[in-house]
Amino acid sequence: MRLVTSALILVLLSPMAFATKLYRFNVDGQQVIKDHVPPEYAQMGYEVLNTQGFVIKRVERAPTAAEIAAVAAKKAIEKARLERIRDRRKADQALLRVYSKPADVERARQRKIDNIDGYIGLQQRRIINLTETLERAQGQAANYERSGSDIPAALRLEIAQLQNQIRESHENIKVRKAEKIDSTKVFAAEYSRMQILMRYPPGTLESEIPLEEAP
Repeated sequence: MRLVTSALILVLLSPMAFATKLYRFNVDGQQVIKDHVPPEYAQMGYEVLNTQGFVIKRVERAPTAAEIAAVAAKKAIEKARLERIRDRRKADQALLRVYSKPADVERARQRKIDNIDGYIGLQQRRIINLTETLERAQGQAANYERSGSDIPAALRLEIAQLQNQIRESHENIKVRKAEKIDSTKVFAAEYSRMQILMRYPPGTLESEIPLEEAP
């Protein structure tokens, strides 16, 4: 609460002294006191004074377009953050239904890799066997050609099927090797996340974890 200034005393001696409230605001750096707030100044903010000259209310100035935009942007950022937390929590809860600790992830990864390696080994042995069979069939076909005879249709079909099966096995190996790489990345991410979940609640964003505590 401030005492009535000399300027206000002069005002109170004027007809405005009969007003139940006075309004004080700034215009171009100059303090103005009136018994009303002109519409053109209403957005600038003002103080309401009682008849004793004490401030009984402060009305903040209206925000600028830039300030309104900044507030909207801040709200949008926070909304996006909350949505990320919600999605992260959902994923974390699903992860915790599968694993109870990081070591569980490593065991699952090893089982997966062993399974893929086993499959690739089988396909490689299949290729060796098919290749040997193909070479024998191609040898028979060569004998027919050397003797001037036509290669039997059944032998031609067998050779074509063997070649297709070999190509198929090579493609299977290629697919499983890619799966091995992808699985390794997934398990690595899950292992890292489980390390975080051992210290923080589900939904914690990695960007909000102190760098010195990040896995």
